[in-house]
Amino acid sequence: MRQKQHHATRSIPAPGRGLFGSDGTALAEFALAAPILVTLVLGIADFGMLAAKNAALEGATRVGAEYARNNPTCSQGETFSVSCQCDDGSSITYGTTCVGAGKVPNRVLITIAATQGYTPIISWPGIPTSLTASTEMRVQ
Repeated sequence: MRQKQHHATRSIPAPGRGLFGSDGTALAEFALAAPILVTLVLGIADFGMLAAKNAALEGATRVGAEYARNNPTCSQGETFSVSCQCDDGSSITYGTTCVGAGKVPNRVLITIAATQGYTPIISWPGIPTSLTASTEMRVQ
């Protein structure tokens, strides 16, 4: 009977296959894709924060307009504008009458405007650094 001979062999990677038997394509692909993915994630985060801050600012102007409607006298530090319009949409000063109608204007409007700064994570072209919102509410 013949006995099998066991040779002590050492596994040596084939030339050009890298240390772990791969040629490094996964690392190269990750190196190319990672900056694109990070930029995409940061862009989504920036646009999400922009939309949230803009919605909050618009909500604040709505609340301010309701406050101004319910409290027509200003306290210290409060400012809002009141405007009047005739039925045809033309603006007139408060207390005067519409031309030809001979009556007090039908529309008294309160306008609230607010501005808030916005700082994105990354400076993107076309993204504003200042947000503005305005609400116009009819009083009469």
